[in-house]
Amino acid sequence: ILPCTGDITKDVLGLFDASTDAPGWLAADVWNDGESRPSASEIDEVIVEKGAGAAEQLPPVLVKDYFTVAQKVLAQCAQALSDAEPTLTEYDTIVGDGDCGITMQRGAKEVLSRLESKALRVDNPVNTFADLADAVSASMGGSSGILLELMFRKMSTSLQSVSGDGITPKDMAVAFRNGCEAVSFYGGAQEGSRTMLDAMFPASAAMLAGDGADIPASASAAQKGADATAAMTTAEAGRSNYLSEEVLMGTPDPGAVAVALVLGTLAKAFA
Repeated sequence: ILPCTGDITKDVLGLFDASTDAPGWLAADVWNDGESRPSASEIDEVIVEKGAGAAEQLPPVLVKDYFTVAQKVLAQCAQALSDAEPTLTEYDTIVGDGDCGITMQRGAKEVLSRLESKALRVDNPVNTFADLADAVSASMGGSSGILLELMFRKMSTSLQSVSGDGITPKDMAVAFRNGCEAVSFYGGAQEGSRTMLDAMFPASAAMLAGDGADIPASASAAQKGADATAAMTTAEAGRSNYLSEEVLMGTPDPGAVAVALVLGTLAKAFA
């Protein structure tokens, strides 16, 4: 292709093998069969035994009976979400691509499975939300799976940085708010965009107003927000963004419905 003189193979390969500090073009190692394979790094490999190093310091939990409550609530919410698959699928078939119900059910079943196998920790909210993020990441596809994973991870890191005596219900409410904002930031939607945020943000506001203790008010706000999406004639994000007013009118956003369902189940568990 290029007009060259001399031994092109030797010249070009020599340039390829030349030393360089460029991070995107690392020099190649030459290896022959029968020899020890050279390391890709000049730094000797360090093998750390499992359990070595300082243990992660978690803030104390000041939520009464957190272990028992978390185990019970997560199982009930996951089961309710799984059972709602037909309804969510019906709504998403009209205003989406039809996979919301199945996607949510997969995530819910993964949570139930990990609770049963004790792979989902309920000793501390920091661990619980980190493990929920892992469960969502492993089982849910689509944008909803990605955004929910980001929300749970943000909630976990938010609670990890709690100062004072420990994690309180108010801290949990603040973490939920931070998680909602992460969904908004990375998903590009706001309240009023006809997405799950139309249930999340009102629920978060009600939860903060009650310092994390008024779960029924939060669930009620989420339900009102989800119901309101049925009257929204335009969508600013997601598959619904491409649909006409006639198609959207009368059908609520399935993501918002799922959020309201989970918070409603949460409220019943605390009743």
